[in-house]
Amino acid sequence: MTITTSTSPARFIDGLTRPHPSLANDVDRHRSRLLARMLLLTIGVGILILAVAFTYDFSIDGDPELIGGAAGLVLVAGLYVLNRRGYTNQAALGFTLAAFVLFTFVPFLPGAANAFLVFATVPILLASIFFSLRSVYVIAGLIIVIVMIANATNFSNATAIAWYYIIFSTTLLITFIRHNQTMEVLRRSELETANQRLRESEERLQHLNADLERRVEERTHDLATKNAELERAWEAAKKADLIKSQFLASMSHELRTPLNAILNFTEFVNIGMLGPVNDKQKDALSKSLDSGRHLLSLINDVLDITKIESGMMRLFVEENIDLHEIVESAQATVETLLKGKPVAFTAEIDAPLPELTGDRRRIRQVLVNLLSNACKFTEEGSVTLRVRNEGSTILFSVIDTGPGIASADHDLIFEPFKQTATGIQHGGGTGLGLPISKRLVESHDGEIWVESDLDRGSAFFVRLPVRSEQVARLLEGG
Repeated sequence: MTITTSTSPARFIDGLTRPHPSLANDVDRHRSRLLARMLLLTIGVGILILAVAFTYDFSIDGDPELIGGAAGLVLVAGLYVLNRRGYTNQAALGFTLAAFVLFTFVPFLPGAANAFLVFATVPILLASIFFSLRSVYVIAGLIIVIVMIANATNFSNATAIAWYYIIFSTTLLITFIRHNQTMEVLRRSELETANQRLRESEERLQHLNADLERRVEERTHDLATKNAELERAWEAAKKADLIKSQFLASMSHELRTPLNAILNFTEFVNIGMLGPVNDKQKDALSKSLDSGRHLLSLINDVLDITKIESGMMRLFVEENIDLHEIVESAQATVETLLKGKPVAFTAEIDAPLPELTGDRRRIRQVLVNLLSNACKFTEEGSVTLRVRNEGSTILFSVIDTGPGIASADHDLIFEPFKQTATGIQHGGGTGLGLPISKRLVESHDGEIWVESDLDRGSAFFVRLPVRSEQVARLLEGG
């Protein structure tokens, strides 16, 4: 109930001022609603004035202004009905003319007290609201002329004051109306200028967007073309690399077979199985054997890396690998490599060590590679092998007092055919030992890394799981 009561007056007034449905234009509907409100206000004020007049026993018969006011109320009521029927322009014109007559002619009728003369500017205001500036000039001119004629025939102080008031207020009104219209023109001009700039900006933005879309489309097309070319090139490179790896693997295998035969026959000759040899011949044969074994080692490295890169490498996985056996075998290799060098070898092995699941030969190969590098690059000092039982993993550490490796080269040494400056100086290798070791460790689901600085030695670490699910699946044939 409270909501209905609070909104009822607003709804009632809205119903009284609602424009006629025939007025579809928003401006006409607004003018109609404004005129309806002004007419209703005029009717209300007029009724109030007449009620006060009758209360004080004014006689309507002897007062032209009251007669004119009563007649004006009836006319205004008719104009309200006319406006509600959609004839807004006609009702506005009638309202303006009624005010013009009531406030300009009636005050000068015999018996009138000039009371309405102070409202002579009302028609000017109505003309400025509902009509053009030209109509304002016409109404104002007529009012001034009528007042001048009436004032000339019936001059008094009251009419003189009214005359001055009308002239002054009319001038102010016209000036104010003209000012408002000028400001409105300026505002419209500024708005039109702003709209024009906005349209130009929108056009430029549309051009920029179109140009950007075109460029994006061109770049996208170029990028797609280049990506397709790169993909084709990449596929071709992978294919060529695979062919190269397969070729090298095949060639390395073919080279290794006759080389093994050469080494075997040379060994037979060196030990005198095919007849006696003198010391000079034996020395030459020993050097040939060393070179042949070195060449075989290089071929084996190339064969391993090409098998890994071509996907041909297969692990021969077995369970219950005895780490002590692998460590002892690696130690024997180290003792041979360090023979005659002022380098001490130390082994620190935890006992007992768990049995591993993996490729026995490849685990030994990794350990021998690390120890061989340490022995080759350490001219004096020590080489230390540590094997730590970490429970589910085993940590191998090979520590030497050699020249060390710069931190910038830590990743380089694990790339195929890449060597540090120190490695190149020592020579005797292909730069494949560490890359092969890295691939073999990772195939066992382990990790390998180095900690080293120049002139401070090196420490290589390998951590292998005791049993990796990935390796166990190979054992099961998965």
